[in-house]
Amino acid sequence: MNILFFLKKKFQGSFIDKFVRYTLNYFSQYYYKSSKKIKRIDSQNLVFVCYGGLGDCVLMLPLINGLSLKYPVTIFLEKKFKDLTYLLNKNVKVINYEKHNILNELKIFRSTNLEYVLIQQTPIMEFMLFHFYLKRPPIIGFIYKQNLVSSEGFDLKDYKMTSINKITKYKKLLDILVPNSSKKAHNSKKIYIKNNFVNLKSNFIPRVKYFLLSPTKNHNWEMGFLDFKVYSNFISNVYFKYKLIPVIIGTNEDNRIIKKIIENIPKKIFFYNLVGQTKIKDIFSLILNAKFVVANDNGIHHLSNFLNMRTLTLYNFSSSKVYNWSNKNSQYIFNPKFDCMPCIGHNNGPFDNYPFKCPWSVRCKNTISEDVILKKLEKYHWIN
Repeated sequence: MNILFFLKKKFQGSFIDKFVRYTLNYFSQYYYKSSKKIKRIDSQNLVFVCYGGLGDCVLMLPLINGLSLKYPVTIFLEKKFKDLTYLLNKNVKVINYEKHNILNELKIFRSTNLEYVLIQQTPIMEFMLFHFYLKRPPIIGFIYKQNLVSSEGFDLKDYKMTSINKITKYKKLLDILVPNSSKKAHNSKKIYIKNNFVNLKSNFIPRVKYFLLSPTKNHNWEMGFLDFKVYSNFISNVYFKYKLIPVIIGTNEDNRIIKKIIENIPKKIFFYNLVGQTKIKDIFSLILNAKFVVANDNGIHHLSNFLNMRTLTLYNFSSSKVYNWSNKNSQYIFNPKFDCMPCIGHNNGPFDNYPFKCPWSVRCKNTISEDVILKKLEKYHWIN
């Protein structure tokens, strides 16, 4: 797996990378035909491999919880996201892994489990590799295209999706496997309380009225950020006009970017800089106790929406139609000023939420202003 990581880093976004991915995606329709055959899926263990960022994992939580109402479910979850276990139904079995060791974990699983079905959430070559290491079990999900639910190894007709929204597509997959599941859907907060996680106190909860700001995407991406002055000006406006304390969060790798924001915040403003200091369990508590959350299209945006808290998402490079939630408390801003916007979210093949080099110096970082963000919050009376 280390070799794969090296090659991905070296060739990511290049012609070679794209050629390999498109080629494998084309041949996948022949490869998956060799999946193990079963007569029915009802008694099978359903297996997920959560492989990607925090947001990719959170997007699947409603699907996993819904399926666990009918099926035994096993989920491979990266160790750095292990706190997401608190948001899963208790009967979901979780296997934590390190990315460099994922193939070995799959080998161990297949040696002790005979019957299971792999659920695939996106048609990328890594999942073909996972499927192979699991000894080619029956498979269902978005095997070939982002808008098509297909299965191999058992009889189930293909279902084409009219919506491009991720949540809607996962809901459709859930309805296919668990009819009328929407009537039994669990409220996210109830899951949270049921697991008693609300009793785990975080040391980071301010004893003042505050809002949460997550101003980064991924340090490996050049897009996904607004101009740093937009964030610092927005913080100043909210602080002086509404006396709300800003709480800024991010990973250690985000420090380089967030440092520019902090340098432009007036010295008179009191704020909490929790960048690199919080675990996911701390972020749960921070979200639940905040007046609202402002985030880019990132894992925090998805986590806050999953918890059904007031969330304003700032889109510039990615598609709001694909990655937004439909909760009552979910709001967003997207100003497609340029023809290239959005550059992420339209691909129906082997690429999903895939970074590339912007030829226009990420000009979309200037499409949302601090005034627009403030007016949106005022419109929905989240600040007063």
